[in-house]
Amino acid sequence: MYSLLRTGLAIFLISNCIPLSAQETVRIAIGEWPPYLSQELPHNGVAAHLVKEAFEAGGVDVAFEYYPWQRVRVYVENGTQDASILWVRTEERAQSLLFSDVLLEGEAVFFYNKNDPLIWQDYEDLDGKRFGGLLSASYPWFEAAKARGVDVEMELVTVEHRNFSKLLSKRIDAFSLDKLVGLHMLQQRFPDQADRIGYDPSPIESWPYRLIFTRSPRGEALMKRFNEGLAIIKERGLIPVYINNVANGVYLPPEPNR
Repeated sequence: MYSLLRTGLAIFLISNCIPLSAQETVRIAIGEWPPYLSQELPHNGVAAHLVKEAFEAGGVDVAFEYYPWQRVRVYVENGTQDASILWVRTEERAQSLLFSDVLLEGEAVFFYNKNDPLIWQDYEDLDGKRFGGLLSASYPWFEAAKARGVDVEMELVTVEHRNFSKLLSKRIDAFSLDKLVGLHMLQQRFPDQADRIGYDPSPIESWPYRLIFTRSPRGEALMKRFNEGLAIIKERGLIPVYINNVANGVYLPPEPNR
């Protein structure tokens, strides 16, 4: 019995220390978050597209698998999946996961009706404004503004696109949302009125998005390959090109056959 256990342990250790082959495939668990990630979008969304380019530059094939987001981290932690995309590093997460170099910076900006633009530099510029918000989200900037005595109000909705409807009807002055998510939502849901909506380019919040990997020799080897490939595509200037393609509608779902 002891001999069998020892043999099994040896096989496990060897299999987790084998160098990655040129044809290695990384298993990436992701959920729906268009335009970054989605089964319905070209290239599985802009973030998946960039990750695939980086891994291929590092000599690794990619297999995406979609799951509910609450299961993704568990699958990466236990090694069922090798990695996932678009995670912010925290000390708590770093105890059980490996984090790659930064893939891209997510930015929340204020969207507004172009007939009543909101231009801001400090919280005091938000005084007297009524904002839209999402019931399930948190807004640190709003709490910080209130703490400084700024007179701001927020109306909450259950689905984000209703805030765009409120902007178009001028029931709110602005709302904050990830810039790429907002642009994609406008293109999909309000194609005939999207030109009535603008945004202030100054981010109200930003997040450095990374990949997470299983804490194992395999995870370390895959992360190394990814970071090497990421450096290559950054040098090629691909990231700003792909990000700009979101605004140009490149990552919209294909139109159904008529």
